[in-house]
Amino acid sequence: MDMSAWIQLAVVCFLGAISPGPSLTLVIGNTLAKGRIYGIATGLGHAIGIGGWAFLTAVGVAEFMVNRSYILLGIQASGACLLAYIGFRTMVASGSLSVQGTGPESTSSVLVIRGGSEGFLISLFNPKIAFFFLAIFSHLIHSDSSWKETAMMGITAAAIDAGWYASVAVALTGTSLVAISHAKITAARRGSGVILILISLYLLAIVVRDLPWA
Repeated sequence: MDMSAWIQLAVVCFLGAISPGPSLTLVIGNTLAKGRIYGIATGLGHAIGIGGWAFLTAVGVAEFMVNRSYILLGIQASGACLLAYIGFRTMVASGSLSVQGTGPESTSSVLVIRGGSEGFLISLFNPKIAFFFLAIFSHLIHSDSSWKETAMMGITAAAIDAGWYASVAVALTGTSLVAISHAKITAARRGSGVILILISLYLLAIVVRDLPWA
């Protein structure tokens, strides 16, 4: 793949990462609820999921899933339930915005695992990512593409995704924002939780609408 194709891939992946949606709202909500470490871990976990979707698309598994509506409905329903849970938890979370996270180092390890798991699952349960990569990779992957080239494409997509969401978490916990009053942080946290719940209800409505017997 030539340099122009790599640039095209990078630009499209970046535009996809920064577009508003459940993933961005999740990272923002987790950062406001648990602090910088939790937000960055969520972004990194999401990036791992993005890399996984890129790989599945490259080897043809994503296309297999997209062509079977019942699989997509199951994935979408799972993602909606997870978003609803995280949204509710974000709404009821207490405490001030933290730059480093909360608790001792052992607690930070737990935060990393939990945040990473949530980010990974959100990306895994988002069928739109499968469509996104099918649209991109179908123009960039050819029958003679090597495994090394395919792997690098997935790593590129994951790195861009991780960089963007980590930047969001760091920006939200910058020194100028940490000084914001507790009331405003609480309002922003509750707002993020409400948005996540609304998104989950929207996704569940789509699942119900697309059911074969609906």
